[in-house]
Amino acid sequence: MEHVTNEITFHFMLSNFNSCFVPLIEKQNRYLFLYGGAGSGKSIFAGQKLLFRALKETNHKFLLIRKVARTIRGSQFSLLKSLIDSSNLREFFYIRESDLSIICNLNGNTFISAGMDDREKIKSIHGITSVWIEEATELNLQDFRQIDLRLRGKTNFYKQIILTYNPVDALHWLNTIQLKNCLTLKTTYKDNKFIDPEYFHVLESLKDQDPEYYKIYAKGEWGIKRNIIYSPFEILKEYPSAFQDEIYGLDFGFNNPTAFIHIGIYDNQFYLSEKIYKSKLTTSDLISSIHSSAYQYPKKVYCDSAEPGKIQELKNARINAYPSEKSVKDGIDYIKSLKIYSKDTNNNINKEVLSYSYSQDKNGNLLDDPVKFNDHCLDAIRYALFTHRHTKSTPKPQILWL
Repeated sequence: MEHVTNEITFHFMLSNFNSCFVPLIEKQNRYLFLYGGAGSGKSIFAGQKLLFRALKETNHKFLLIRKVARTIRGSQFSLLKSLIDSSNLREFFYIRESDLSIICNLNGNTFISAGMDDREKIKSIHGITSVWIEEATELNLQDFRQIDLRLRGKTNFYKQIILTYNPVDALHWLNTIQLKNCLTLKTTYKDNKFIDPEYFHVLESLKDQDPEYYKIYAKGEWGIKRNIIYSPFEILKEYPSAFQDEIYGLDFGFNNPTAFIHIGIYDNQFYLSEKIYKSKLTTSDLISSIHSSAYQYPKKVYCDSAEPGKIQELKNARINAYPSEKSVKDGIDYIKSLKIYSKDTNNNINKEVLSYSYSQDKNGNLLDDPVKFNDHCLDAIRYALFTHRHTKSTPKPQILWL
């Protein structure tokens, strides 16, 4: 069995790893900080290292962590499944969708998932041998301390916490914390030999759009965003149980994520809910996903007007799609005048609003247009609200708070 495992892991290492990460495969530091620009492959390596250890070592319980538990399905769990399939390792792993767990058939090593939105659940998990924290900037220092305390006791192999993140705020605790036995690696998109060429050019284009964005997301350096467009949306745990009106915003994508956002309207206040945020969706995939998202005809869906063919296909599939008004400046000004709420489960909305910024010229002067990067949910929201702004309100239903 050991010979078979060694052959599998050797092949897996040679065929899949970016060279900049190879020296870290065997590193046993308790803390492994992988940060840098977008598209650098740091999250992929974190998944690769854990799979490598799962095949090679024994008696492991790996914990996958995000701030919000439900976002693990579309991030670490989805990435691990993709790595398993692309490396022809499916026969060696049992994947359980119901609880986002993965079990290695060779030795019983297990991946489990949990979010810091339920700290009590974290406290009840025992026997963790290593942890992967994705989008670590979402967590506060208290979250990290709680996770660190869970990693204790005698194990057959070394214990490690891997943190993957973009350096969005130089004042963040991740940039100031001092830890013993910590290894840090910064990477950029230029370190990733597998990067999609289109995304490569998107990152390159940030150089001409905004120096601070380019610094953070392309060069992978710590930055401070001073030209943020929106204040963070107020977070509510409870939304009205019924709305006066309901609309949707849709930003098409393929290599970039497609964003489909539900907006409930009550008393001229607006309540956001993420329904779809996913890359590589064909039009037929999108139609199926919309119908699976509890969408009900004839609720209006305001779409990117640059895609008339897709809008017509949605109409043909009994989705009440409309082209949106796309005046960016007027749309942003209108959004700023509204009272908008979000939930803590709207991970991508809440993340985008924190970095959505006006572009700057080479002299640092602010321009009217935002930087075109990480804006898919916010574009969808603007399409819906700005285009729908003349809609008259309907009579108020009785309201119960959930």
